[in-house]
Amino acid sequence: MSAALERDPVPSFLASMPTHYRERFDMGAAREHAAITERRSGAVHAEIWRALPGGVAAVCVLADDRPGLLSFVSAALVVHGLDVEAAQAFTRATEPPEAFDVFWLRRDGGIKAAVMPGDVVRVTETLQELVTGRKTIEEVASEAERRRTAVPPAGSTRVAWVEGAVGEIVLTVETFDRPGLLLAITSALFRARVQIVSSEATVKRGRIVDRFTLVEFDGAPLRAGRHGTLQVEVLAAIDALRERR
Repeated sequence: MSAALERDPVPSFLASMPTHYRERFDMGAAREHAAITERRSGAVHAEIWRALPGGVAAVCVLADDRPGLLSFVSAALVVHGLDVEAAQAFTRATEPPEAFDVFWLRRDGGIKAAVMPGDVVRVTETLQELVTGRKTIEEVASEAERRRTAVPPAGSTRVAWVEGAVGEIVLTVETFDRPGLLLAITSALFRARVQIVSSEATVKRGRIVDRFTLVEFDGAPLRAGRHGTLQVEVLAAIDALRERR
């Protein structure tokens, strides 16, 4: 086997990813993603994977996985004026486990300018401050709150629970899309001390469908009776967004 083949990061990258990653991305994307993981050198790495029409950018974010990480990423995006159009979050079977998340981002407030590498650098800097403890999520969320704009009434919000694999529970939230929504939901789940194993977000005609695979903080299946409490916390967080101006 040649040295070039021995250095190919794709086989080990694919082996570390969960099955549903291969259901969503082809081999070409996997090769590009593997190259991105090779470029990680610090606590956090983020870069634009693909620039898309309409100013949207697909951005990969990598960091050691931990409870609340998706809340950190959401806060960093909101404070820098970026909104999530769709998202796929994965955990790699590495040591320590690595979060590999893909976010399709646009500027919030209807701004049509493209998401640029400089935006991703600023998000990375804020995320590094969060994961290293130099800033708290409350401080970043406060900054995000100051730049929040009014949003139209949310309309109906639907919440559903589905049993996943090996005791995992999938929470689905469908509601009107608005800046800060992902931050509000993930922060509520973090405060309720549940861990997001994976997540997926899609937007269609102004409504977003967020799916979160949840376990307890220690990785155990959700305890009996948790569904109702978590649903109340999530709905309260969404209602709070509507009240803020």
